[in-house]
Formats: sequence, C-alpha cells, structure tokens
Amino acid sequence: MLENFKNLPYLRLVDKQKLTEASAIYFAVARDQVLYIGQAVNLRSRWLNHHRLPQLEAINRRCEIKLFWLNCLPIQLNELERLYIQYYCPTLNQSKVPQKKLLPSFQMLTLSLKKLNERVLVFGVCPDSERLPLKTIVIGYLANYTETRLATTLVRKSLQAVNRKPNSLFRWIEYDRLRNGARWLTRCNGIETRLIPWFEERIMHNPTMYRVMEEKRFGVWTSIPLNDYEAMRQDVKAMSFTERLELARNSEIGWQLFPLECGSQLKVVSGVELLCLTSEQLEVLLAKKPYIQEQHPGICAINEDPVPKLLF
Repeated sequence: MLENFKNLPYLRLVDKQKLTEASAIYFAVARDQVLYIGQAVNLRSRWLNHHRLPQLEAINRRCEIKLFWLNCLPIQLNELERLYIQYYCPTLNQSKVPQKKLLPSFQMLTLSLKKLNERVLVFGVCPDSERLPLKTIVIGYLANYTETRLATTLVRKSLQAVNRKPNSLFRWIEYDRLRNGARWLTRCNGIETRLIPWFEERIMHNPTMYRVMEEKRFGVWTSIPLNDYEAMRQDVKAMSFTERLELARNSEIGWQLFPLECGSQLKVVSGVELLCLTSEQLEVLLAKKPYIQEQHPGICAINEDPVPKLLF
C-alpha cells in the first residue's frame, strides 16, 4: 500500500537547501494538492537546480508550496515514481515545462527609443568601415551645459530600466563615462546604435518652452500677470512633443533655443518616429564639428529606417 504524503517529512519550497541528500520520491504540494511528483538520487542537489523550479516559485508567490519526500533505495525510484504518479495524477507531470521566452532585440531597441524619443536627435547612420565594423546609427541626447549631469542621469536610468527587462540578450553598454556625460552602445541584428551627449542644444522641456510660449502669448510684455503666467505653464505641460515642436518652429526664440530640432525632420528608426538631421543640417554640422566625421566616418543623414522591421 502506498504511503499517504501527509505522513511524510516536508520542508517549505523556500527551505529547499535544507533537504536531505538521500535518494527519495518527492511531492510538490500546495494547499493539500499534489502538483508534481519526481525522483532524486540526491534530493537536495535535485532541488537546487530543478527544471520546474521557476514554475513552482511563481506558484509559491500565490500559495505556499511544501516539498514532501519518501526515502527509498535508488533501485526503487522508478517503480515508486510510476505508482505515485498513477495514484495522485498530478497536473504538472502531465504538462510540458514552460520554455523561457526571449524578447527579440528589435523589440527591446524599439522600447529603448520610445523611452528616449523626446530627449534625442539622430545625427545619421554610418556604413561599416575599418573604424566602425558594423553599420552604426549615431544618436545624440540633448542638454545644454547647465543640465548635463541631470540629462545624463535621466538617460542612464532609462537604459538601466531596459537592461533590467527579463529574458532578453539585448543590453545597453556604457562604454565611456565622461566628466558630465556618458556614451552608450547597443547592437541589434548586426546593426550598432550609439548614444552620445550633445550639450549645445537644450531639450524641449517645460522651462525652455515657457519662454517660447511667452513670446507667442504675451509678445514683448515686460510684466506678465501671475494668473496668466500660471495658466500658460499649465498649457505648456499639457502639450505633446509634436505640439511643442510646432510651437518652437513658429517662433523666433524657438529657432534660437532649438536650431537643430526646429530644422530637423521626423523619421522612423526601428519603428519609432525620431527627430533626424537633414542632409543640409548634417553637412553644416560636420563643417563646424569635424571630430564627428572623424569618429563616425561616412556618416550620412537618414532617409529610410536603418533598422527595418523583419516580418517572419
């Protein structure tokens, strides 16, 4: 006659490291329901790296799982396991082990760019070369010199959040930490994306946009009533990025504060609309900043998505 599992010794799943090292038949039980039955020559070793452990740990977060065991000789394991499975008919013995699902790199790159899309400006794309072995997208994150540390910290937190996503091989690597900034890179389907600091233009955040809205709404007023100013601030906060961009483009001070952003075009990169320099803008910029060309040989403006979505 088979032994009732309730009469057997047990430990909680979280205490699995305390299990005996003897050979045994084991029972994973939650609320008196036998979920899984197996055998082990060394019970402790078996449960330190069990193929069902992630699945059972997920269940354990909702209801406590206990591990019961029946000591037996190794020669008895196969027969006793068969008999107990036949007797209790546990659910997990009749199901496949869930496979770990990897999130595609393309999906993770798209997620990254969505998090960054209001803080960055795409300079262009470089063909593979001796200096850059992979086709490389060059993206600058924006901040003027008074905001560099804050901007870098915000970007770092966004990328760290992406890196913490489970089940993905995709990673942003911080390959150069500067005094007030940093540089990151990642790779997706053989295409490299580099994120570099660009401290010569401010991002279109609230304080800078207040100045643009002031010009449009109040003109050259030297004094603005407090209530009117507060109403203006609330209107700016409620604006979408595209609305801010349109407002800046229709303002003289907007072109002074955000010359690159105002003159750039929205293009799709990895399925995300980002502001990208035009060919004319890039040509002028390279003439003023030749080091960009030296560091990114062959860089050219983006006309079509350099990381097109693959359908398969």
